[in-house]
Amino acid sequence: MIDSWLISYVIVSISIILIPGQDMLFVLTQSIASGNKAGIQTVLGSITGTFIHTFLAAGGLSIIFQHSIIAFNILKIAGVVYLLYLAIQAFREKPKPIGVSADKTSDGNHFRKGILMNLSNPKVAIFFLTFLPQFVDPLRGHAGLQMLLFGFIFIIETLIIFTLISQFASRLGAKVNGSSWFVKGLKYVKGTVFGSLGIKLLLSSR
Repeated sequence: MIDSWLISYVIVSISIILIPGQDMLFVLTQSIASGNKAGIQTVLGSITGTFIHTFLAAGGLSIIFQHSIIAFNILKIAGVVYLLYLAIQAFREKPKPIGVSADKTSDGNHFRKGILMNLSNPKVAIFFLTFLPQFVDPLRGHAGLQMLLFGFIFIIETLIIFTLISQFASRLGAKVNGSSWFVKGLKYVKGTVFGSLGIKLLLSSR
């Protein structure tokens, strides 16, 4: 029988993943614009970033971003610059049929974008450092190992939920693929989403 201690974590973590955030919106827009394969590559990149955040939190390294305003702001500015770069890139891109990749390296590009999107957000590092320890039970052994377990569960949940979102979004994109106005308008939607996320991150605090 699964311990209630673990069940409570699963319920809370799934609820948090379902809240629309920077990574979810990125997977959504990439899937609509470039298809399910691009969406899955973005998901894999995002959870790779989450994997790194989990190890940083378990090792206590994420505490640097919680207590150092300089480290936090450096990473925040990097995230803002990257999001604004994606926004400008989206506004400038030439409309092309949904699901059509620009080149053979596009899969790697989507994967790298997913990682950068996740790692360049300092609030994710702080989230893991403050969220995971709340479920650590000192009576159950090493706190770091428990946090790793929680992180892996979070990654699996994210993989499942984001994959479903990618499939739904890519099907939506496929249905409107023949609409020239949608294809043209999508780049402005993407640019606006990335720009808004960048401004939101810029105005955020620890």
